[in-house]
Amino acid sequence: MNKLDQKNLTTIAMIGLFAAAIAMALALPGKAAAMPLVVAVPGLLMCIAQLAIDVLKRPVRVEIPVEEGTEAGDEGAHSERAMFIWLGLFGGAILGFGFLVGGSLIVLIYVGWSHRRDYRHALFAGIGTFAILIGVFKYLLELQLFEGLILRALLQ
Repeated sequence: MNKLDQKNLTTIAMIGLFAAAIAMALALPGKAAAMPLVVAVPGLLMCIAQLAIDVLKRPVRVEIPVEEGTEAGDEGAHSERAMFIWLGLFGGAILGFGFLVGGSLIVLIYVGWSHRRDYRHALFAGIGTFAILIGVFKYLLELQLFEGLILRALLQ
């Protein structure tokens, strides 16, 4: 069995990218190194764990029945399209309303949409995202976050 498939090669490339980011961050002064390390260290650990899981797991053969009249790739294309739509909405919200408001708003909308409009979960996720963003980035790391183009224009 070939353990060096495309998924594992991608994971190895990501390990290399995160390791390079850590190496470059270590050359930066104290506070400047904090942000790359906050992103790269967990990313490196998760990639190593994913590679171990992929290499050690036994292959499972699953047959998925395809209904008559549908193409096998339809569902994959739909989920990929949805992913790009959410990515565009997320980018637009951050550009328009900044990280704190835009990020929290998109998380709230995404969780509400994916939980069939159960807005208790969505409200919890949106407020939680706001609290984590403001707590970690604004107070703990003392970083100034992008306020957003629309929000900045409205507040001036």
